[in-house]
Amino acid sequence: MKLISKLILSSVLLFTAFVGTAHSSTSDTDVVKENIFEAIQNIDIVSLNVLLAEGADINEVDEQGNTALMLASKIGNPRMVKIILAHNPNINLQNNEGYTALMIASQQGQVHIVEKLLSLEADTSIRNMDGFTASELAIRFGQPQTADLLNSRAQTSIAR
Repeated sequence: MKLISKLILSSVLLFTAFVGTAHSSTSDTDVVKENIFEAIQNIDIVSLNVLLAEGADINEVDEQGNTALMLASKIGNPRMVKIILAHNPNINLQNNEGYTALMIASQQGQVHIVEKLLSLEADTSIRNMDGFTASELAIRFGQPQTADLLNSRAQTSIAR
C-alpha cells in the first residue's frame, strides 16, 4: 500500500512539474503579436520585424486613423521608427484629427524623431483639424527645442 501511495504521489508531482513547464514555454514573450499596433504598443521589435517581413501594410490605420509611424512617433522609440521608415511609409498621412507623425512627435518633444522625419521631407505646413502645424503644436505643448528645430527648417525651406 505504501508503494502505491508513493507511486501516485510521484506521478502527481511529475505531472505538475510537466504542466508548469509546458505553460511557461508559451508565455507572452514567445508569441508574435497579432498586429503591428500591438507590437508597437508593447515595444516588441521582434514581432514588428516579423509582421513587416510577412507583408503587414505599413500604412494600415487603427480606429483613430493612426499609422504605425504615428504610434511609434508618439512612443518615441527611435529603433522602432527606424524599422518602420525602412519600409517606406507615407510620412505625411493624417489621422482622424488631422495629425501627422511629425505633429505627434513634435507635440511629444521627440526631437530625434522630428529630425529624422524632417530629413525625409516631412511636410511642416500641414495643419490638423484645429488648424495647427507641427511647430505650433510643439509650442502649445511646451516643446521649445522641437519648435526651434521646426522653425529653423521652415525658414531654410523658404530661403531656397
